[in-house]
Amino acid sequence: MFFFFSKTLNYLLTPAGWLLAALLWAFFTRNPHRRRWGVGLAIALFWLSGNSLLTNELARWWEYPPSTLPRPDSSRSVAVVLTGGTTNSHIDTGDEHPSLGPESDRLAQALYLYKRGVVRKILISGGSGSLPLGPEPVTDEGHQGGRFLILAGVRPGDIWLENNSRNTRQNALFSGRVLRRQFHTNRCVLVTSAPHMRRSVKCFQKAGVDVLPYPGGFRQAPRSFAIGEWLLPNETAFLDAYHLIREIVGYVVYWVAGYI
Repeated sequence: MFFFFSKTLNYLLTPAGWLLAALLWAFFTRNPHRRRWGVGLAIALFWLSGNSLLTNELARWWEYPPSTLPRPDSSRSVAVVLTGGTTNSHIDTGDEHPSLGPESDRLAQALYLYKRGVVRKILISGGSGSLPLGPEPVTDEGHQGGRFLILAGVRPGDIWLENNSRNTRQNALFSGRVLRRQFHTNRCVLVTSAPHMRRSVKCFQKAGVDVLPYPGGFRQAPRSFAIGEWLLPNETAFLDAYHLIREIVGYVVYWVAGYI
């Protein structure tokens, strides 16, 4: 129930949900004055959410800062990679040609840590996080991510899958169990996207796991005051605003629920 509630609330409290609510209000109201207000609100929300300058400032404020390459540590030799868009689970391209997703930088960062000798094992954590009304995945994201890492040179025996978790809290709980049972440690290098890292760190700490954050998938950029950055709405900025606000809302929901 919490899973469905959190995913639904995450959508309703994002720019797409706000824009839809404003347009529905304008469409169904019979009051011309309220209709104008609804349309005006929708335009304002679209401009604010698509404003590259504002969205970039939000990313710079919220995203977890970049980390330097950690030194190898025998007590922290496992990288835990959180799924959620790392591969395209809605198309089956076969094990020899895994299709990567928009969050595949998480896999790339884990691969980099492995190749540099910082970690010796990679634990991919995450099952299906789709809602019942959404499209069903046709491939397992963890399996596809593992196949990509193997094709990139990671030994199959160095990859572990935890594919039962459906949200960040379960990522932390289930990964913690694997770390303690299989690797006899409660320490790891945590790899996820920079917007998702704050909530992830808090969840893992709540689960008793000592994490060293190593974020990827940054959405921020150097500040720019070019006229196109703040005057013209941009579809990339709209997408970034959606992801950032969804993460902020998710953090607040988890805090209220006592998960962090």
